[in-house]
Amino acid sequence: MKAFLRPTLSSVLVISFALILLFLGLFAEVFESHTPEVDLAQIYANPVPVVELQSLKSLRITNKQGNFLLENTHPEGKVEGPWQMVEPQSLKVKDDVLPKIVDALKVIRVRNFHLLEPINITSFSLDNPTLTLNFLTTKDKAFEIKVGLINPIDNSAYLSLSSQNQIYQIDPLEITLESYDISQLVESRVLALNTESLMSLEIYSSNGLEAKLLKKEDQWVDQNGLVLETAKVKKYFERLEDLKSFSILSNLTGPQQEFMESAMATPVYTLKLISAQGVRSYFFSEVKNGIPGMSLSRNQFFALSSDEKKSFVLLESDQIRPLNLKSSDLK
Repeated sequence: MKAFLRPTLSSVLVISFALILLFLGLFAEVFESHTPEVDLAQIYANPVPVVELQSLKSLRITNKQGNFLLENTHPEGKVEGPWQMVEPQSLKVKDDVLPKIVDALKVIRVRNFHLLEPINITSFSLDNPTLTLNFLTTKDKAFEIKVGLINPIDNSAYLSLSSQNQIYQIDPLEITLESYDISQLVESRVLALNTESLMSLEIYSSNGLEAKLLKKEDQWVDQNGLVLETAKVKKYFERLEDLKSFSILSNLTGPQQEFMESAMATPVYTLKLISAQGVRSYFFSEVKNGIPGMSLSRNQFFALSSDEKKSFVLLESDQIRPLNLKSSDLK
């Protein structure tokens, strides 16, 4: 009977193993560190601060085609603008460009994440990006977006943001902004006016101030304080916005650059626009007998440049008629 009740070695081992498992189970239950549920939807959400894109002051686009600075003339910074390119040329930005850019950034789809560390920055070409977007909001908050390697094998791209410490593998942007050139960004018109933000307009000739339009409350007055007819002022602004270039000068040689700078040194007209965004001046100079070493269909035309006088667009002579303004024309 005693032999029958005596536990065998195997029974002891089984019971001991069961007790160990029970103990470990209780220990794990008591001391377990509960991991919160991971919200995958949040992890893969669009990292771009879309809300910030609703009120923009400027955008600098850098890609393989060049460096383009765009300024918003809307007083509240709304995306629809209108927008004015100020570098490398003084031209009006096409109406659909900024809305397309913002719409593309709104729908970024994240596939994966990588640490923002030197080896990954180099591997994904973020040290030599195909596209860089530098935004400045109306609250003077700046942020930068870089797009690096675009992988044709899996049709993905790599993106970093100045406000984030990760690299995002994404679907390529819906707009191929990395290959946009100046012709895709601007139209032939040279000025983007926004009368809501415009506070004053001044036109100068070699004789000095020729005309001045000043906004006082809801009325426009001339330099003598005389009230101007609103409908005529509006029509005049439309004429200014219709100024069109027939050629954009780029890749000038040293002598050609010197020739243009010399021509712009004595402008026939200077147009100064004062708005809520600041002051910007445009210079119009007559060019006779063409530009050395350049074949143009016209021998006499006007060149336009902005404050920096680093770039030039060409206009037919009859395009500058609106600059020959007398305030009496608007009464």
